[in-house]
Amino acid sequence: MKARLLSAGHFKIVVLSLLAGILYLGAHFFVDTFRVNRIWMDRVEIPSALAFDATTFDFLVEGGAIWPVRDGVSVALGHAPCNTLAMRSPETVTLVSGPAGEAGRKYVRELCESAQGERIRQQVANFNQSYRIVAVSDNREADNALKSDQGVACADGVSTARLFVPARCLPNKWDATIAADGRAVQSITTATISQFDYAFLASETESFFGDWKVITPVIDTQTGEAGEYRFRTTMTFGDMPVSIRTIGAVRSISINGAPLNIDPTTGPEDVAEAAGLRQLASLAILCADDTRSIGHHVSCEGENPRGRPMGSRIFLSEPKGRVVDLELLIEPSIRIDRGLRRYLANRENGAPDVAGEKVSLGFGRIRVACELSGFAVGNSATGGPDTGCELSWNVPGNQRVERQSEPLTGLELAGLPVLDQQGALTQKAFQLGLGGLLGLGTGDSGSVAAALTRTGEGENPSLTLIPDYQEKALAALEQNYTCPKGEERCERRADLVILDADGENAGNVLAIASLPQPRTGMSSWDIETLELTASSKSPLAAYAWRNYDLRGTPGSAFKLITALAASQHVLDTDDKALESVLLGTATPLQIADLFGIAATRPSFNGRCKPDYEVRDPKKMNALPILGARDRIVFCMGNSASSAGVRSGISHILETGVESGCGDARIPRAGMCEAIKRSSNLFFAGIAMYLDADKLLDPETGFEHTELVSDLILAREAERFFPAARDPEAIKRKSALDILDVNYPATGRGRASPMIVEAGLPVPPGEPRRLRLARGGIGLSVSASPLAMASVAASVATGKIVRPHLVPRAERGPSDDPVEGEPLLLAPPEKQALADRFLRELRDGMGAVIRKKGGTSRSAFAKIPAELRDAIYAKTGTAPVFNSNAPPDGRYAAWLVGYVDPQQGLPGIDRKIAFACRVAFSPSYGGSVCGPVVRDFLLGLYEGEK
Repeated sequence: MKARLLSAGHFKIVVLSLLAGILYLGAHFFVDTFRVNRIWMDRVEIPSALAFDATTFDFLVEGGAIWPVRDGVSVALGHAPCNTLAMRSPETVTLVSGPAGEAGRKYVRELCESAQGERIRQQVANFNQSYRIVAVSDNREADNALKSDQGVACADGVSTARLFVPARCLPNKWDATIAADGRAVQSITTATISQFDYAFLASETESFFGDWKVITPVIDTQTGEAGEYRFRTTMTFGDMPVSIRTIGAVRSISINGAPLNIDPTTGPEDVAEAAGLRQLASLAILCADDTRSIGHHVSCEGENPRGRPMGSRIFLSEPKGRVVDLELLIEPSIRIDRGLRRYLANRENGAPDVAGEKVSLGFGRIRVACELSGFAVGNSATGGPDTGCELSWNVPGNQRVERQSEPLTGLELAGLPVLDQQGALTQKAFQLGLGGLLGLGTGDSGSVAAALTRTGEGENPSLTLIPDYQEKALAALEQNYTCPKGEERCERRADLVILDADGENAGNVLAIASLPQPRTGMSSWDIETLELTASSKSPLAAYAWRNYDLRGTPGSAFKLITALAASQHVLDTDDKALESVLLGTATPLQIADLFGIAATRPSFNGRCKPDYEVRDPKKMNALPILGARDRIVFCMGNSASSAGVRSGISHILETGVESGCGDARIPRAGMCEAIKRSSNLFFAGIAMYLDADKLLDPETGFEHTELVSDLILAREAERFFPAARDPEAIKRKSALDILDVNYPATGRGRASPMIVEAGLPVPPGEPRRLRLARGGIGLSVSASPLAMASVAASVATGKIVRPHLVPRAERGPSDDPVEGEPLLLAPPEKQALADRFLRELRDGMGAVIRKKGGTSRSAFAKIPAELRDAIYAKTGTAPVFNSNAPPDGRYAAWLVGYVDPQQGLPGIDRKIAFACRVAFSPSYGGSVCGPVVRDFLLGLYEGEK
């Protein structure tokens, strides 16, 4: 009996063991499968699955079931109708060449009955809809939203929107019908709107627009024509006018049953008069302006702008509380390719046709290539041979799609909530000016907030910003930022960047403030459209680290780099003549002779006749610049006095005690004095001395037009801040290398490079040496405030500094071989000379602030002496000739430098570097940016005391 029981017990044990083993193996299998699936989710391979559709598309085009229709200057696609008749008697359906017949049955059946035919018909519809569209949007919620601290309640019943309005937060409240028969139509996705074509409707000044109501016009599949649409809504007015914008031209507007009809011949004066009679604040019909860049528009009342993207803006002002029934009759916008529009405009101006030249049109999978010569107003055609258009199907190859990491939520900065649990920028963070840096949250496409990822440990990243510094930086800008005529907002832009310049933390971004701040309540469509098509107009343009135009010209602040380039050249070559010039042991006459400075009349404006017989340094006030054919094209000079007089090279001659350049009691003229006085003659002369010969063809002796990659000035600038993106560096960067030139992602997290234009290729005849001379004084140069703050931090530390927004411990060690290098590279036997050069440079920057004749002395004259004695700076002023510049704002004003609290200063416990820039400034760098930096530093100093 015992034996039997034992056997039964063993049997149970064996069975249980087998079951446990099976369960273990099964669990291991599922875990392994889950792991593989997780890897697959992280990196999904999507093979091309459209080749069969492409074959079917070619088959249908060849059989005449799909064809192009050219209506004058626009293109649509037609196809055989897929209706009940097509199903029952496909041979009776009309193809491009006529009835299908027995031979055409297969084409009709393939188009109308197969799955691939259905997909192709949808692509045809998408193509036609992309070129013919009608839409409407309004900001009726703005009045209530701007009165509330919470903004506006979104349709989901949970979230609110104040900083920006995401898609689907404010659903559209317009109903749409076909005007001809009253049939209701449904809205489609906003993605159908071409942001490039309709960028002129994006607004950076209006708030709280709801979603677009986008209608795809019902298009006759054989003629490509589309009719008009009626949009109806009811709205209650508050204190503010309501803004309505449409894609397509408003041909009639009815307010409580009182219509105003507008046909294509109605001129703008008649429209304005009629609008006024019906309490319309304004009504304008707009078209894209093909003569200017994307985003510009012209008024196009009184014409039929067929082919140009067309829209309308309406402002309604009604008594508060009034309920109004509105009805708009809108003609769909029929747009054509921008390049085609330019071609037609050129042909109207007499330009000849170019045989065989084509334009390529496309949306979705379909591409249409048409001969340009066939396009003309009134010249319509159907079918490939008559239209000159060829159809093709775009088949993408295999593409790898990286799964995006989960968006950040709950991000904090020293206990301050920055991103809320939905990933949106918090109100406090917006008030601190972090909207310009981070964007409006993870839903703001292309923003730094959207680009930031969690650390390798899965935690939210830290930011190097110090809230107190950020608050005081923004306050300093606000105290000194003004617009012409007292306007609240204008084109004037102001930025202040503060970097750590102490030890291992050198380069950490402590504050980035910009004005004007983003307007609250902008719609996501406006933000994305401006960012995509006209970044310089974007309210989140990130001017502090991105360059768009001449506003990124640093002017004389760049002379720091010119001085360092000359110093490095001496260390590399033992150039004794240049060494004596830099150290102040050469006389002004020797400086003039070395650089080619000559005398001319005291007052001149770029053009001069040098008199080489005059040998008085006080009168030697011009640096003649030769052009491509060795004729003088320009004369560089120092800034003119109020009387128009330009000083000679001897204006930098001072005794060391007076100038702040050493303690010598005899007159001297060197790099230190030239920095203090910001001498154009000195630094333009250095640039020409170092690099002018490299711009000449050795065979002809004239200037060549090719790329010059070994300019000393450009090479030195690139050490401080990259001049271009490096593919190898991009591969090494992580998602936490925000504000790096080589940051791998697109969007606003990527900094603009620093560019010296003198080495770039030029058109024949353009004077390259003039570019070089201008580069020496920071004019033919592009640099952002972040780049110039990095230069200042490098001078402060004596090492090359790169900016960082995420601490070193989280982003990992630098892989930049230049970061941390000595500012001046010298062998041991020349280190003393390198230290002397750096001391001369720093003394000159100190004299800018503290000594008579310093270009920013007046701004800092009344601050406490212990604070003033710790500041080192260089001013910069660059002329900005831009059509958007205000009448009193023709300059980019700069001040860059650092604070070295050697004995310890209240509120400032480390070296910090700064860069201030005010674009479209009414005055010079020292007088405009000086007060900004002064007030920031006083805020830290007095706050602690």
